[in-house]
Amino acid sequence: MLTLWRYHTQDCAHQHEGRDYAKCRCPIWMDWRVGGKRIRKSLKTRDWQIAQSRARDMEATGLTTGGAPITIEDALDKFIADANARGLRKPTLRKYDLLKRKLLAFCEDRGLVFLRQVDISQVREFRNSWKLSARTAVKALERLRSFFKFCTESEWLEKNPAKAIKPGKVEDADVLPFSQSEVDKILKACDSFNGNGKRIRALANLMLATGLRIGDASTISRGRFIQEGKGWKVVLRTAKSGTAVCIPVQKSIVEDVQALPGEHPFWSGGSTPENCSSVWQEAFRKLFNHAGVKGHPHQFRHTFAKNLLVAEVPLETVSVLLGHRKLSITEKHYARFVPERQASIDRQIQKAWAYRGQSKKQVSK
Repeated sequence: MLTLWRYHTQDCAHQHEGRDYAKCRCPIWMDWRVGGKRIRKSLKTRDWQIAQSRARDMEATGLTTGGAPITIEDALDKFIADANARGLRKPTLRKYDLLKRKLLAFCEDRGLVFLRQVDISQVREFRNSWKLSARTAVKALERLRSFFKFCTESEWLEKNPAKAIKPGKVEDADVLPFSQSEVDKILKACDSFNGNGKRIRALANLMLATGLRIGDASTISRGRFIQEGKGWKVVLRTAKSGTAVCIPVQKSIVEDVQALPGEHPFWSGGSTPENCSSVWQEAFRKLFNHAGVKGHPHQFRHTFAKNLLVAEVPLETVSVLLGHRKLSITEKHYARFVPERQASIDRQIQKAWAYRGQSKKQVSK
């Protein structure tokens, strides 16, 4: 049985007068047991009639579930536990944990406790409260759908209330590699950069030569540099996609990295890889400002891919070196840098010009 009670403040004149609800304006809380677990939550209201209405809705929800109703918090905990059991990557788990915190805060603000209280209108309102970019919002909606799909498959809900929510329109961002003059400015700026120029130059050259993401490059260990004959290679498994990459690298770049102290030349090992990546992103932001170049570290990766494609390295090979799981990903971002494809497009357009000229002559006749 759900019971309601006033959470009297110290300065409340009615705290010793019993249930004087008509006069008292202290917040109303609920108390209920579900499956042996005691629930005590604020109903986010001071109005007794509103609180009673919400209590009746909660009791009706509980009575129609065919057993003890599951709370939103319990459902989220079980969803995240399942994600951990499936061995999902830490970045994904962090995003699921963020979803949990935001959804719980939203539901608590509206007095929603049980999963069956959440319908499509509340899910839509939750989505509309996000202050995210279009691309990030689409990813967040995918995670929200995954949660409610898990709930329907667990038979806690009859249907997925997030399934009908349509994602926003996302335009693919332009891939902008650095020009050679920008690369020269960045590397030159390293010489006068806060006394840390040697390390940041080595990291920038490593990313330009291998196309590694900043998370993989900044946490790389000495053991990832393998010598084969007179040449060197970087061999590792990427953190984002988990794919193995083996990239030839110039001896001079290996020597610059190995001249730095520590097993991990760019990472102390005392923080998480994510924190290490964040520190270096901030360092590059300052370096780019110092060099007078607008950009971000991921453009080193774009520059690596562009240089290979302009040198007529096959797209399939570039895809392997970038560690993409699918060729379509490489094609989507870098197709415009494939010389053969651009030459084919030019020929087709020129052919269309000739055809248009013949059509005009036929009309004039």
